[in-house]
Amino acid sequence: MRDLKNGAKLPGSVAYLACDCKPQDVGRDFTDFKTLASLYKLRALGQIRFANSKVEAGMAQGKDLVGSLNEASVYLVRAAIAHTHYYVVRNFFEKISALSVSSSLMEVLHQVALFYALDGIAQNSGEFLEDGLLSGADVKGIRQLSVDMLPRIRVNAVALVDAFEFGDDVLGSVLGRYDGNVYENLFKWAQNSSLNKTDVHPSYHKYIRPLLKRNQSKL
Repeated sequence: MRDLKNGAKLPGSVAYLACDCKPQDVGRDFTDFKTLASLYKLRALGQIRFANSKVEAGMAQGKDLVGSLNEASVYLVRAAIAHTHYYVVRNFFEKISALSVSSSLMEVLHQVALFYALDGIAQNSGEFLEDGLLSGADVKGIRQLSVDMLPRIRVNAVALVDAFEFGDDVLGSVLGRYDGNVYENLFKWAQNSSLNKTDVHPSYHKYIRPLLKRNQSKL
């Protein structure tokens, strides 16, 4: 932001800081990648500019740069998260659009990208609302769109996870098995559980049985 103020040309990853776009310039088709990317860009711009204003205010009060940055750290973290979200969403959309893959695979990738963007807005709706990027009705609609995506993604959930080639030792799940033998492994897991080493858990003999016997004697 200081470089921009001094007229410097910013590198690609932060060149958008020079953008003078307004919320009213953004469309309202929340299934459109360009619309979603623009919303994320404006959110990042808002958070970064606000954090920058806090740093500058601190320096105007006589603090050095390090002191001002430290005092504004909460806002700087929010700005960093917003910038990262925009960077991921923008590149996610750009990369899959440039792929040469089958139409069925492209459809799945579009679904995942769209869900990521929609869910990100739903999870961080306050920051989109506070700068007037979205209305309450918009947020409700986006949240519903993200929910509507779930059954479409669910049919490919196993294949999407398998694409990362996570082994069973990494997944650490009884149900999420690579071999698909869910119930056999669930039964084996139950057999190996420490709770099933004896017919009655040792805690019964140590705590519960003495208590019951003591109460019986009183009766």
